[in-house]
Amino acid sequence: MKTLLVLFLVLLFAAAASAQTLPMQPVQPAWDWASYGTAAVNPGVAAYKAIRHKDWCKLGQLGISELIGNTVTIVVKRHVESPRPCFMCPPDGMPSGHSMNGAIGAWANGGWGYAFTVVTPFMRYEARRHTKKQAVFGTLLGVGSDAAGHLLRCNE
Repeated sequence: MKTLLVLFLVLLFAAAASAQTLPMQPVQPAWDWASYGTAAVNPGVAAYKAIRHKDWCKLGQLGISELIGNTVTIVVKRHVESPRPCFMCPPDGMPSGHSMNGAIGAWANGGWGYAFTVVTPFMRYEARRHTKKQAVFGTLLGVGSDAAGHLLRCNE
């Protein structure tokens, strides 16, 4: 129970932190599109490996992680006002959902997975879709959500 409380507090802290302001600039499409790919690699590979090996528990862990991460991200985006880092961006940038998803399932890729966990928030910042804090807190939320998913114990 203490582990759940600690994870909840970490997720709450990451989601509630304030964002820094940036001058509004146009979105950089190359960085933006590339970040869609990097955000999907870790959860995609983790799901593929779990299905391929018929490891339904790992798939369940991934599902729980995605459910927690996406729910917290959507709720916070709708209730915490944060600055628009780019011209014509919606004002719901905190936390970065791409960065959150990029961190979930990194265990399936080993070292490459952790590289995608770092590259995705960098790309979201370079695309001018998020401030540095929004990208970092999205990543922290993803790491916390991934850890929460692993509370489902698998027989190994």
